[in-house]
Amino acid sequence: MQEFIYLNGEILPAEKAQLHVSDLGLLRGYGIFDFFRSIDGQPVFMEDHLDRFENSARLMGLPIPESRDKLREIIYEIIRLNPQKLLGVKMIMTGGYSEDGYTPSSKSNLVVIGKPFEFKPADVGMKLMTLEYRREIPEIKTLNYIVPIRAIQQMKAVEADDVLYYKDGKISESSRSNIFIIKDKKVITPVDGALFGVTRKHILNFAKNHFEVEERDVTTQEFWEADEVFTTGSTKRIIAITQVDNQVFSDGKVGTITKKLQALFLEEERK
Repeated sequence: MQEFIYLNGEILPAEKAQLHVSDLGLLRGYGIFDFFRSIDGQPVFMEDHLDRFENSARLMGLPIPESRDKLREIIYEIIRLNPQKLLGVKMIMTGGYSEDGYTPSSKSNLVVIGKPFEFKPADVGMKLMTLEYRREIPEIKTLNYIVPIRAIQQMKAVEADDVLYYKDGKISESSRSNIFIIKDKKVITPVDGALFGVTRKHILNFAKNHFEVEERDVTTQEFWEADEVFTTGSTKRIIAITQVDNQVFSDGKVGTITKKLQALFLEEERK
């Protein structure tokens, strides 16, 4: 099936969508992105993702070359041209073509890509590996994934699926998702050093109708003492964390409250 990509005002066959080597995303990693899902042709939580994309652009000083209405049109066209039951839509924007290889251009490069993907089964947990690190600008979805990519071989060696960031006695997030812990039926998620994920936002909104919910710092000690742990993100929805390093949570199974939240999230998504 032919794949189509939006690039700087045009929708092109994937093989013709090219950026010049002077792009600042390539030269310096200066850029942002956002990612969300489309199910049966309908984007999920798109306005939340556009909000975050615009905020990332503002904080990075990158001008968005299209209006919000135009971005919506582009997204729907990419979804139409890449017909998949489950499609991942990624918006990428870089500092543009830089004359000196350092200074951002006045015109950003904007790319929108649609790729099919599959969810990890909700009844299967994940294993994380702890990594002492905190992202420099956690509120922005930047292109900088140097630290977790460098750790891939280390993760493979211990059969971990991803990393868990911690620093100064507090946990923050995973490399591509948010972290929640459950203790005494309280649903708790870090607020310091973590991206405010869209999935995270919706969970916090509906979970408070069923459980006590807290957004606050989470110490490493209370993390290790948690009853259940799960991770959230657009590519995951809600997935239980059944092991971190050598510690097993919930007897290696998906916990009761995590299962409840998984079901509630599916209801939220259908809205």
